[in-house]
Amino acid sequence: MLDMSRNKLAVYAFAFGALLFAAGMTATPAAAQHDHGDHQTEQVSHDAHGADAHAEDAHGDAAHGDAAHAEGDHGEHSNMPHLPNALTFISLWVPENVAHILTEWTNPIYAFIVVILTSIFFINLSKDLNTRKPSRTQMAAELVLGGLYGLFQQIIGPTARRYTPFLGSLFLFILLNNLFGMVPLGHAATSAFNTTTLALGVITFMFVQGIALKENGIGGYLHHMAGSPKTGMDWGFSLLLFPLHLLGELIKPISLALRLFGNIFGEDTLVATMVLLGAGITYGLIGSDFVPGIPLQFPFYFLGLLSSTIQALVFTLLATVYIALWLPHGEEHGH
Repeated sequence: MLDMSRNKLAVYAFAFGALLFAAGMTATPAAAQHDHGDHQTEQVSHDAHGADAHAEDAHGDAAHGDAAHAEGDHGEHSNMPHLPNALTFISLWVPENVAHILTEWTNPIYAFIVVILTSIFFINLSKDLNTRKPSRTQMAAELVLGGLYGLFQQIIGPTARRYTPFLGSLFLFILLNNLFGMVPLGHAATSAFNTTTLALGVITFMFVQGIALKENGIGGYLHHMAGSPKTGMDWGFSLLLFPLHLLGELIKPISLALRLFGNIFGEDTLVATMVLLGAGITYGLIGSDFVPGIPLQFPFYFLGLLSSTIQALVFTLLATVYIALWLPHGEEHGH
C-alpha cells in the first residue's frame, strides 16, 4: 500500500512539474528570441532608411544588400516555434563551438538516447524472463511484441517471423522517438526530415530491395518490375510499366519520410504555439516572466499520444506491405 502511494505521488509530481515547465519556463527562451527578432527588425529598418536618405547610390545599393541579408537572417530566426530541450539549456553553459555542435547534432543525440534506453530495457528484461511466473513488465512486452507479430503475420504470412525483428524495432524506435518529444526537456528526433525520417525511409527501402533480390533473384526482380508479363501484349506494356514501377519504388522512401516528418513536426509546432500563446496571455495580464502560463497545450498532449502511435504504426505497416508485395506468391499470405 505504501509503495502504491509512492508511485501515485511520483506520477502526480511528474505531471505537475511537466505542466509547470511546459507552460512557463520553456516559453521564456522562445519569447526572448522572438522579442530580440522584433527589435532586430526595427533596427534594420531604421538603418536601411537612413542609408537610403543620406548615402550615395553605390553606398545605398550596399545598404540595400545588407538589409536584404538581415531580412534573410531574421527569416531564419522566425522559424516555426519549438520547445527548447535539455541541449538548449546545456548550450548556455558550454563554449560556443560545443554549443554549435550540440545544436547541429540534436536529432542524432536524442535518437541515440532512445536507442540506448530501449536496449538497456530489453537487456534487463531478457535476464529476468520466466515462462511460468512472468512479471508485469514481461507480460506488457509480450503483449506488444505478440500483437505486432500477429499483425505482420496477417499481412506477410507464415514467413513473417523472418522480418519481425526489423519491423518491430522500426515500430518501437519511431514510437519512442515520437513520444520523447512530449517529455519535458525531451525532443522528437522524428520531427527532422534530413537527419531522421529520411534515413528511416532509406533504410526501409534498402531492406525491402534486399529481400526482393534475395527472394526473387535478379531475373525475377526485373520480371516483377516489368509487371510480371506473360503474353506478348503484356511484354509490350512492360516497356511502359517498368519505368513507372521503378519510379514508384524510388518514391516510396521519400513518401514514408515526408509523412512521418510532417505529422510529428506539425504536432510539436502546435504544442509549442499553444505554450507561447498561454505564456503570452499570462504575461499580458500579470507582466511577470516567473508566473507559469495558461496550459493551453495540455489537451493537445492527448492528441499527440494518439498521433505518435498512429504514425509509428502507419510507417511500419507500409513497410510490411512493401515486403509482402515482393515476396513470391507461394510464400505470402495474400498478394
